[in-house]
Amino acid sequence: MTPFISIVVPILNEEACIERLARSLLDQDYPHDRYEILMADGGCTDRTLEILRAVDAQHRIRVIPNPRRTAPAALNELIPASRGEIITRVDGHSFLAPDYLRRVVEVMEETGESVVGGPVRMEADTPFRKALVEALYSPIAVGSVPYRTLRTRAFVGSLQTGSFRRDVLEKVGPWDESLAVVEDLDMNTRIIESGHRLLLDPSIRFWYLPRPGLRALWRQITQVGRVKARILKKHPRIFRTKYVLPSVFVITMALSAAAAASSVLGAPTIVPAAGGAVLSAYALVVLAFAVSRIPRVGIHALRLVAILPVLHFGYGIGFLRGALDPPPAGLKARASTP
Repeated sequence: MTPFISIVVPILNEEACIERLARSLLDQDYPHDRYEILMADGGCTDRTLEILRAVDAQHRIRVIPNPRRTAPAALNELIPASRGEIITRVDGHSFLAPDYLRRVVEVMEETGESVVGGPVRMEADTPFRKALVEALYSPIAVGSVPYRTLRTRAFVGSLQTGSFRRDVLEKVGPWDESLAVVEDLDMNTRIIESGHRLLLDPSIRFWYLPRPGLRALWRQITQVGRVKARILKKHPRIFRTKYVLPSVFVITMALSAAAAASSVLGAPTIVPAAGGAVLSAYALVVLAFAVSRIPRVGIHALRLVAILPVLHFGYGIGFLRGALDPPPAGLKARASTP
């Protein structure tokens, strides 16, 4: 019997990408009577819902309200309203390959695993995104991660989105609504702690659209850093040194800037010289990386001169803020079981 699948999608002002996403969901090569599409509207104020109505002439997409607005809140609304044996979580800033659902089922059946997903393939459709993708796939940015870079089937510590057999989600409980972003890391950690594994398979293909500009990227990366620190308080066993390196970098840069400016206070010459050397070294590394990417993406690679500091300082500052935040006041979510 072909498993019934529920696709669940949190949405909030997705005007720029909702049409491509919706078409990719509607046009799956999986039997159309064996999957459903549910979206949770966090209060769209743009043309998202209008575009959805135009694309979905057969009314196959069910939209329900998400009064608490965030992605984890949306998932806690969507899953109880769904019917699938398999829950496929999809991001509003993404779109799927036509065989996505079929490959999810085939991989689950081939391996016997209950949680599967594919590596994130970044869609570089603008000059800014082309430069940003070069940073996101490089260790020099915020650290390359397996769910972006692996191209062979493997077990991983976290998946972006993913597909889950319903009983797994019923076992581990709802998404934590105290986490505005990076909720997948918390859920994936709880799934592993419950005795399940996360299987990444590159034949499960989807594409993600990164943020379109520096301002949106700064907002996202600072929030990611802040919430990552909160998650580490909740799950200290997943701590890795790489998580704190951006914050160490921010502190080092702040001290170096203070040292470089200390000459006005009469500090010994070596102090401002050392501070200036550290700042200059960082600037040279950023510039060298940007220039090295010109053969790949053209002159637009010079945008990396701004993109890399946004990633480094944004994440580092966000993580420091999260480290200083009080511990989350418990799980702010309703049960996700029907």
